[in-house]
Amino acid sequence: MLRVTIGSIVSLAASLFAEDKPTDKYDDPLKPFVENFKGRGALNDGSHPASPAEALKKLKLVDGLAMQVVAHEPAVAQPLNLYFDERGRLWVTQYLQYPFPAGLKIVEYDKYLRAVYDKMPPPPPNHFRGKDKITIHEDTDGDGIFDHHKTFLDGLNMARSVITGRGGAWVLMPPYLLFYPDKNGDDIPDGDPEVHLTGFGLEDTHSGANSLRWGPDGWIYGAHGSTCTAEIQGIKFLGQAVWRYHPRTKKFEVFGEGGGNTFCIDFDGQGRLFSGTNHGNTRGVHYPQGGSFTKNWGKHGPLINPYSFGYYQHMAHEGYRPRFAQSTIIYEGGALPGYEGNIISGMSLVNRVQASRLYPDTSTFRTVDTPPMITTEDRWFRIVDTKAGPDGAVYFADWYDSRLSHLDPRDTWHKSSGRIYRMHAKDAKPSKSFNYGKLSTTELLNLLGHPNKWHRQTAQRLIADRRNASIVPDLTREFMNLKGQGALEILWAINHSGGFTPKFAEKTLTHANPFVRFWTIRLLGDSHLMTPTLRTQLTALAGSEPNAEVRSCLAASCKRWAAKDSFPILKQLIRREEDVKDKHIPLLIWWAIEDKSTTDLTEVTKLLRDPNLWKMPMMQQHLLPRLAQRYGAEPTGPNLAMAGALFSLAPSAADKDRLVTGLEAGLKGGIAEEPPLILRKEVKTLWNTRPHSPALISLATRVGLTEAMNKAVSLMNDPKTSAADKRKITQLLAERRSEIALRLLLQQFRTEKSSSRRIEIMTALQRFESDQIGQSLISRWETMNTREQETAQNILSSRANWSMALLQTIDQGKLPREAIKPASVLAMENHGGKALTALVRKHWGQLRQSNEARQKRITEVAKLVAENKGNAQGGAAVYQALCSACHRYRGKGGNIGPNLDAYQLNNPGFIIPAVVDPNLGIREEFAGFNVITKDNQRLTGFIAQNAPRFIVLRDLAQNSITLPRAEIKDLKAMPVSLMPEGITDGLTDQQVSDLFAYLMGK
Repeated sequence: MLRVTIGSIVSLAASLFAEDKPTDKYDDPLKPFVENFKGRGALNDGSHPASPAEALKKLKLVDGLAMQVVAHEPAVAQPLNLYFDERGRLWVTQYLQYPFPAGLKIVEYDKYLRAVYDKMPPPPPNHFRGKDKITIHEDTDGDGIFDHHKTFLDGLNMARSVITGRGGAWVLMPPYLLFYPDKNGDDIPDGDPEVHLTGFGLEDTHSGANSLRWGPDGWIYGAHGSTCTAEIQGIKFLGQAVWRYHPRTKKFEVFGEGGGNTFCIDFDGQGRLFSGTNHGNTRGVHYPQGGSFTKNWGKHGPLINPYSFGYYQHMAHEGYRPRFAQSTIIYEGGALPGYEGNIISGMSLVNRVQASRLYPDTSTFRTVDTPPMITTEDRWFRIVDTKAGPDGAVYFADWYDSRLSHLDPRDTWHKSSGRIYRMHAKDAKPSKSFNYGKLSTTELLNLLGHPNKWHRQTAQRLIADRRNASIVPDLTREFMNLKGQGALEILWAINHSGGFTPKFAEKTLTHANPFVRFWTIRLLGDSHLMTPTLRTQLTALAGSEPNAEVRSCLAASCKRWAAKDSFPILKQLIRREEDVKDKHIPLLIWWAIEDKSTTDLTEVTKLLRDPNLWKMPMMQQHLLPRLAQRYGAEPTGPNLAMAGALFSLAPSAADKDRLVTGLEAGLKGGIAEEPPLILRKEVKTLWNTRPHSPALISLATRVGLTEAMNKAVSLMNDPKTSAADKRKITQLLAERRSEIALRLLLQQFRTEKSSSRRIEIMTALQRFESDQIGQSLISRWETMNTREQETAQNILSSRANWSMALLQTIDQGKLPREAIKPASVLAMENHGGKALTALVRKHWGQLRQSNEARQKRITEVAKLVAENKGNAQGGAAVYQALCSACHRYRGKGGNIGPNLDAYQLNNPGFIIPAVVDPNLGIREEFAGFNVITKDNQRLTGFIAQNAPRFIVLRDLAQNSITLPRAEIKDLKAMPVSLMPEGITDGLTDQQVSDLFAYLMGK
């Protein structure tokens, strides 16, 4: 029987249509919870929408800019995506079916709280008709206002985005990418759509695939949000990605992975790819090809390649911190003085439009905010898409709703509202009517010099549509005389027309414009083109190229060429010492090597036979440890033999130590079954010749060297062993779980005087089953400090026998029940059993409050805060006692829960419910997990690392424990917050007022 919790609904449910019953979209087991559910997050606040004219008056624009409402309800409602065609007309995807697909029911939630439907929706024309539509809007009189409206498609079901090109319209309607032919351009599809891609997930309809965009290479690019999964052409990924599809070759790829709840992508004039994000204190992501970025390792799983062994962060940022800049463009329209080359971001959560300058940061960028372009007190102002138009103005899709949260199954969305704005310089004039589709190819080529990027990109798309090979000879001759942006535009046009060949590439690789070189490399990699001449040129370029972004592109493209072609290039890149601290290049080089590391051992060996290469900082700091880790993480016979060969090739003892560190990390969570002779021999030699470091002891233990465990015990008993070494050996003992290790750890726990060391030992003891552990922790309770007690109760509550021992101690009056935190009490209750449950209820009563009780308390606290002037200084003391261990605020505090500096805390409608009822909306990266091991231990915490052979779980006391996957019976996301309920219940009215005065910055 399906077990459903309120928290499951919290995580995935959203509003329904007015004519539907709230339960129509759920299977029977879910219906009672939906019917009684109370809304969560940024909900409808009971206010009424302002008219378009009134809303416009509320917007505060920076000097020099003006704003128009160019389209609004009833012509536009719930606009999600904007696109300008070659006639300057605006196409709008109206997301009216949101949030539930028509014709489907949710039947369950998976272990990550993603919705599972009863069936897969069929594609059009036999699809389940929904309420989404795609409309076309035109300014016929030149005043900037769209006065002519038509519907291109209606009856769509979860349509997210549209672009035109290649003789029709491309519609992203998960699970499908559809093409509607319209060869004569009469805005009426010529027939049924063609299904080009299948497999985009629908598990969370506020997330998932979105934002179609033509790339300068002729591929269709799209974003993919965080919570939905996808499986397309055999490629599986767990959300958070940028993908692309080539309409002619019909090839699908994940271009880059990670980066938050990815929404909105844009290419700058040089063809760099950027995206928005739902993270705070950043303006988004700059994606190199094949780049992997940070993601929620718990809910969204590991990266596609589990052997990535590293990832990037968002662009570094200075400025406004609250989240989030999800709707982003790189402005190059030439009509907004002072903003050329800036990021412009619509920030729907904080009702703001922000500009930020881009500054080079090694081969990527950092951002610095300028004053906000638009602010407003109107909470209905919700920018969900941003586009630059043909006139150089910036256009915004405004969802226009006081509600933004998807965490509510009730129909409280304002379905009929939606606005499109035009932000422009005060003296700017609207565009006049045009139709680039009627231009000759020569006229289109003339547009490639236009100062507005939109015109150049649109001309490039039309040139690609025509694919006219006859223009290639003239363009090739013209190219040789061009410099700067013009040369790059002609390179793209030649590629679109089928003229990019190895012979042509030999010339473009020497061009003065670095982005001509960049895109030559990129196109060669995309097409897997290589010749002996090109290999020689590229190898030489890797050693001499002055531009870091070109070197970055070279490293990325090496992953796409065969090892015999790419390794000579990589060898030169490894020698570039200036790139050792680059934010992208070292990992790009690693990923290129890793791609061949197990499939072309001969080339790897050949690369590493050069002893001088081992001396390179890039090799020592980034590549050697990862290469050894790669062979340990997939410990097949050939891989472990290759690991042994690495030791034999290593020219120095320091290099061997680096390999030890890497191989030990790869074998973490397990052992090397039947290690090959070469590896055993090398490890034995190391054991006899090198200092017995914790890494070597661990490695020797995992390859079966019996004396290694004896050495581990000896070092643990040696008072001269450093604290760091003892910590590492303790972790090894916990993982190996031998009887001798248990006795040693218990003995040291009883005699150890250092608090931090006692915590390490307790965390290690958690991996054993013995009753002695529970008795030992309880007996030492009175001697423990607060942090130790937090650790001890987390451990005691993880096993039923330890929990019972703790509860009996409390029942006997030997330990106050107030010493036990709510999370630990809940963990003990989750073990079940009549006797254990009875003791929990006896001392704590009913642990979970009803929805009604929580809503009542929210109302009480809101009234208190509104009527009483709290004292922020007193509130700081309350915050320090209750919140600072988990939350960072004003630059101080813990990192267990969300960083409060990234939120608008001055909004009582947000902060009061979030504190009183933490289950209202759980940020994905702070979702807790329940783990049940095969020996029936129940652990709770955050997944800090999600590796092929193990996970690392971080508990509420911020202690980390390594769990081999072979020992895990079940792992599920928690449907409720790890933050306890009722945090304000024990406070006086004055303390409550003080706490919120401090949080809200009063």
